[in-house]
Amino acid sequence: MQKNYRLSGVGMLDAAPGTYLVHAYFDDNQVDLVKSNIIGWQVGQDRRLTPLLLDPRAVDQEGWVVLHPDGRIENEDGQSWPNEDAWLVHERRERRAEAH
Repeated sequence: MQKNYRLSGVGMLDAAPGTYLVHAYFDDNQVDLVKSNIIGWQVGQDRRLTPLLLDPRAVDQEGWVVLHPDGRIENEDGQSWPNEDAWLVHERRERRAEAH
């Protein structure tokens, strides 16, 4: 029997209805917001949570951002914003800084 050395989760939690993984794509002054429904959370051995989605490739992208049902936005390292607008202002500033 072959051993598997990949880390596995130690548990699962349901996600609250209305929880989404979000990605913002900017084109000039327009923003396209893509939302993927988070159906649950995998609890890793290190107690980190990873969102479970129908499309697991969405979590593989660089850094993930969660829209909570109360409107709060939070990224994977714990940084948060009170709402979508505040997060988008931050994202625009980050992209401008990277461009210069």
